[in-house]
Amino acid sequence: ETLHSLGGIENLAQYMEIVANEYLGYGEEQHSVDKLVNMTYIFQKLAAVKDQREWVTTSGAHKILVNLLGARDTNVLLGALLALASLAESPECREKISELNIVENLLMILHDYDLLSKRLTAELLRLLCAEPQVKEQVKLYEGIPVLLSLLHSDHLKLLWSVVWILVQVCEDPETSVEIRIWGGIKQILHILQGDRNFVSDRSSIGSLSSANAAGRIQQLHLSEDLSPREIQENIVSLQAACCAALTELVLNDTNAHQVVQENGVYIIAKLILPNKQKNAAKTTLLQCYAFRALRFLFSMERNRPLFKRLFPTDLFEIFIDIGHYVRDISAYEELVSKLNLLVEDELKQIAENIGSINQNKAPSKYIGNYAILDRLGSGAFGCVYKVRKRSGQNLLAMKEVNLHNPAFGKDKKDRDSSVKNIVSELTIIKEQLYHPNIVRYYKTFLENDRLYIVMELIEGAPLGEHFSSLKEKQHHFTEERLWKIFIQVSFFLHSIFPYKRIVHRDLTPNNIMLGDKDKVTVTDFGLAKQKQENSKLTSVVGTILYSCPEVLKSEPYGEKADVWAAGCILYQMASLNPPFYSTNMLSLATKIVEAVYEPVPEGIYSEKVTDTISRCLTPDAEARPDIVEVSSMISDIMMKYLDNLSTSQLALEKKLDRERRRTQRYFMEANRNAVTCHHELALLSQETFEKASLSSSSSGAASLRSELSESADLPPEGFQAPYGKDEDRACDEILSDDNFNLESIEKDIYSELDDELDISGNSSSSSSSPLKESTFSILKRSFSASGGERQSQTRDFTGGIGSRPRPGPQLSTFLWQATASAGIAVSQRKVRQISDPIQQILIQLHKIIYITQLPPALHHNLKRRIIERFKKSLFSQQSNPCNLKSEIKKLSQGSPEPIEPNFFTADCHLLHHSSGGNGLSLNDPTGLSTSFDMEEGITYEQMQTVIEEVLEESGYYNFTSNR
Repeated sequence: ETLHSLGGIENLAQYMEIVANEYLGYGEEQHSVDKLVNMTYIFQKLAAVKDQREWVTTSGAHKILVNLLGARDTNVLLGALLALASLAESPECREKISELNIVENLLMILHDYDLLSKRLTAELLRLLCAEPQVKEQVKLYEGIPVLLSLLHSDHLKLLWSVVWILVQVCEDPETSVEIRIWGGIKQILHILQGDRNFVSDRSSIGSLSSANAAGRIQQLHLSEDLSPREIQENIVSLQAACCAALTELVLNDTNAHQVVQENGVYIIAKLILPNKQKNAAKTTLLQCYAFRALRFLFSMERNRPLFKRLFPTDLFEIFIDIGHYVRDISAYEELVSKLNLLVEDELKQIAENIGSINQNKAPSKYIGNYAILDRLGSGAFGCVYKVRKRSGQNLLAMKEVNLHNPAFGKDKKDRDSSVKNIVSELTIIKEQLYHPNIVRYYKTFLENDRLYIVMELIEGAPLGEHFSSLKEKQHHFTEERLWKIFIQVSFFLHSIFPYKRIVHRDLTPNNIMLGDKDKVTVTDFGLAKQKQENSKLTSVVGTILYSCPEVLKSEPYGEKADVWAAGCILYQMASLNPPFYSTNMLSLATKIVEAVYEPVPEGIYSEKVTDTISRCLTPDAEARPDIVEVSSMISDIMMKYLDNLSTSQLALEKKLDRERRRTQRYFMEANRNAVTCHHELALLSQETFEKASLSSSSSGAASLRSELSESADLPPEGFQAPYGKDEDRACDEILSDDNFNLESIEKDIYSELDDELDISGNSSSSSSSPLKESTFSILKRSFSASGGERQSQTRDFTGGIGSRPRPGPQLSTFLWQATASAGIAVSQRKVRQISDPIQQILIQLHKIIYITQLPPALHHNLKRRIIERFKKSLFSQQSNPCNLKSEIKKLSQGSPEPIEPNFFTADCHLLHHSSGGNGLSLNDPTGLSTSFDMEEGITYEQMQTVIEEVLEESGYYNFTSNR
């Protein structure tokens, strides 16, 4: 208080800002590091007291601490993290911190830094995620993959913080879906299984801060100081966090379905059993979290039969009475107390019930050649099982049809006839229908008076379950989602009748499976029938709630029966209730025949929805439109849908083409490296052999080498030929040797020069340079004149078997003349000035590194973020010197190619949000004056523009011009 009253905190913050700017801008002197470590320690101790946190934020110290997250010294970084974590305990301070540019730095630390830095960063981010804008930035900055990658860690406190971050961010429906797509559900369930060896420590924010200030933070030990009981208590806390994450994730029906498919009910249910060896309070809390996750899963209708097998009746009643989607953890305490009071035998029975739902146990039943893994559902004619072929690994669905159902006939003859017809129709469907919205059928067979139909296993949930789930959550379909599903149903109907003349006859919400991104797959063709031209069907089949008037009146019907069913489904998507419903069958039939139904709720959907429903539910079959007419009614919506599909397809094709070109480039580079490697190995082995040969030659050879080296040092003008005609003939032999010709000399001399000159587009397209041609012509003339003006000075070395002639001193002189002084003889008209390619590369690198070493910005600067990510890709583990040179060359030339990989996607989304979704051309807050394509990413030309803009803003050219 005295320090605050004297203005000491403000003065300390100002001094820390001066030292921090000096440290971040001009280098890392040790005295600056020591000052920053001590000052961050002081602010952490101030922030540790609740009433003093406001003093810290008022002084602006939190802004400096956020800037110090870019520090390269570990102790400075840890000090800033510890002080910010203490500040973030207060909601007011947390809000002020979240307004700054902090999330991206935290995600970078979580991705790249050491374990201790990751642990403290995760704890800070957990506290900050209470703020909506922080959760939004985690999504926009692609934080989900980074967080999920940390789930492979074995440190309990790091895992606990990361899982609680996921609990908070997955409240957003899009983030929840992204977690599933990245495999987060499987990872969380794997942690719950407890098959890993974890480590932990006792350290707290205060103890770590003191250790950091004292310079002994790296001496902290991990699990050596913790007893097995303490480790177990930490594991229980982690498991409770995992249950909380799954509770939020299963609010999405597709996520809930995956949890069930991944044996999640069994894994979570094991945690409700009491364990007397663990801490009683923490175990009870874990049981509450596990019961809550199970209760959320139970709210999805298809899972309810599974839970009826778990609990005794009285416990199951309490479980149901809690209600759907109740988050308050205290609501589950009565259920846990009731369970813990059960006698040993009852608990053992519950444990056996839980074991019975384990999907990973060995299959107990086989039907034909198929192992029965799970029962997926049941209907009027039988059950559907998840199966696996005895000799395979692929999962399939198998429908079991009970042939003793009266619908198939009264006696064996009628049943055999019905089975024959069904098999025949399924054979037609299997052979004729190939459509993305139709389930694939593989096989039918009979066994024990039952017909079995093996088909594709569709991952997802029936549309009917989505209706139930939305009603319980008191939500409704958006109009966009409603049309997306109905259009796919229309595509399906258009594919089966106009061309194949097949009528489904049992189109219901339970026969429409919704997969990932609401992909529709229509199943259950058991009642489908192929109709001949100009004929009508008369048999009464299908579900009565979705049956058309002509079916109920036993009149002939055709493909418009499926249009009526599609209208019923569209109505139910809009109202979540079927259009015709009554407990009295006669009343129900009357409503259907007269097409009497409640109007769709007003104010939610457009008139297009109600008009389409009204036309599809026309009681007169003649006046009812067929599927082509229905499609024409919604042609504008269909065109928009198809336009989106076309755009997505083009984007995927471009991405595929880029991947193909990248693969080809890597393949060619690998082959080139392999050839180079073999060539170098061959030269190395040859050189080794020649050295061995020379070492065994006479001492005269050594003296000759001495003479050759001396004569090679003479200037060309003073060179005289001391040898005779034998040596002249030896030189001729050398020049005529296939393994030593002028072309190879030319290639060796100028190959490196070509690489250096290939920095501009013009030079790269030319096959040779004037300098090369003129110099090499001199070299040729020199050799051709060797018989007159000069004489060869070569001796044939015969140091061993297989040795060959080597060029003598005259040839060495010619090469020296061509490379060192022949350029003087080139005509001035052919001389052109070239820039140093190495200097151009260094200039570009200097610009990029200069920008990335600027002091951090307090607020989002998208241009600097783009450059930072580009620099990171240049020096990543996957990069190499050749790749670095190629990337900088493209940048210097302003290539229109997109930068690979496309790291700009998240930034495009951020721009899209900041510009209100109106485009990606900005001259405002984020500062980008260049337009970007969200799918294509950013080109080298655009990157060059961004770099120059940042250099101008930072005054780079003002500094360089003054040098």
